[in-house]
Amino acid sequence: MIKMHGIKRDEYNNLLEYVSLAVNELPAKQKSVLTLRDYEGHDYRSIGEITGMSESQVKINIFRARKYIKAYINKLELMTL
Repeated sequence: MIKMHGIKRDEYNNLLEYVSLAVNELPAKQKSVLTLRDYEGHDYRSIGEITGMSESQVKINIFRARKYIKAYINKLELMTL
């Protein structure tokens, strides 16, 4: 079994699936800023320009999105125990 950063491939695939499910549950603003930042690599300033948000609003929405994703994953993991 192949391990990636200390976790097994199956666990890694499950985690990717959980993240995908969580991202799809996010409100539109949070989903768009998270996608621009974490998937496309934009900085906060450019995300603000793209979305019309201030840098502070971008940071807040990214923080809330990541917090939601973490809670979502934790909830799913507890349900599978």
